[in-house]
Amino acid sequence: MNRLSRYIFVQTFGGVVAAASVITAVILLIDFVETSRDIATRADISALQALYLSLLKSPLIIQDALPFMVLFGVLFTFFRLSRRSELIVMRASGYSAWRILAPAGILTVVLGIASATLLNPLGAAANARFETLRDELLQGRTGEARGAAGDVWLREQRPDGYSITTADRLDADAATLFNPVFRTYLIDGDGAPTLDRRVTADQAQLAGGFWVLDNARELRPGEAPVDLGAVSLPTRVGGQALFERARSPGATSFWDLPTVIESARDAGLSSRPYELRWHSLLAQPMVLFAAALLGLAATLRLHRMGGAAGFAAAGAIAGFAMYFTQELLLGLGSSGALNPVTASWTAPILFALGGLFFIAATEDG
Repeated sequence: MNRLSRYIFVQTFGGVVAAASVITAVILLIDFVETSRDIATRADISALQALYLSLLKSPLIIQDALPFMVLFGVLFTFFRLSRRSELIVMRASGYSAWRILAPAGILTVVLGIASATLLNPLGAAANARFETLRDELLQGRTGEARGAAGDVWLREQRPDGYSITTADRLDADAATLFNPVFRTYLIDGDGAPTLDRRVTADQAQLAGGFWVLDNARELRPGEAPVDLGAVSLPTRVGGQALFERARSPGATSFWDLPTVIESARDAGLSSRPYELRWHSLLAQPMVLFAAALLGLAATLRLHRMGGAAGFAAAGAIAGFAMYFTQELLLGLGSSGALNPVTASWTAPILFALGGLFFIAATEDG
């Protein structure tokens, strides 16, 4: 980049940092109040502990708010450049709107990649710590992931049929099922399942592709129960499937999602929420680029021509429209009405094309 492009890049980066600082401060304040109201009223915690819990949740919240940070940062930067007539000088020196857009576009793509690959894993780890601390404070549990209590159900496909595993409780961190029941079904020539055997145990721990059972007992149809004692059962269920079953897809690290998706499929769990999250993170650079395009398109009108503030407000409204459209499509994807790729990529691509069309119409007529 030449000197002028670097200047635009630095100015845009400064605008995004300023917008991010304000939005982050507002987010932390609101979340601190919500945390104090939700947890402090039911557990004895200090203000510093409530602030610490809010900080643990903030990375993922900031990631969700990043499109607005980029949008308002670009609006602030280019509205200021227009007001100080710097855009007039750039255009008079032969700089087209596309060359003005390029540094901001590069910045937003870099921010999108960093958000998915760096901020998201940090937020996932911090959110896991938050959930553990909250459970310890509210329920007195130590080390159990949220959602580990309650019925557990896993389904695993086999060459000659399938198996269903149920349990009373799951300790996801230790990959252990409590009071598990393993039912194996065979598929006959007509495609009807028949129960082959039923194995119960006090607990089962996942280790190296096997369930290691304690005090196991086997029951086959028409036969007497057999005490197996300590025994291992082969399985394709991965530890990630167990761990993520006790945690929301939004709190799963970007780098873990492909493994979680494959492991969830092997375990007979629905992988759709994880696929949606995976593609929404992959689309993050496009979302930020679309937000930057909307902000730039709204500020290309020269300040001396009047109506600049109205155009800037229209750009902000377009950004909110993109956000709500994205959430609507993700909701349709979650319900199964849309596939994950369509649900994650449609809104940013459409709004990016809209921003490019407006810039092209303004620049070239």
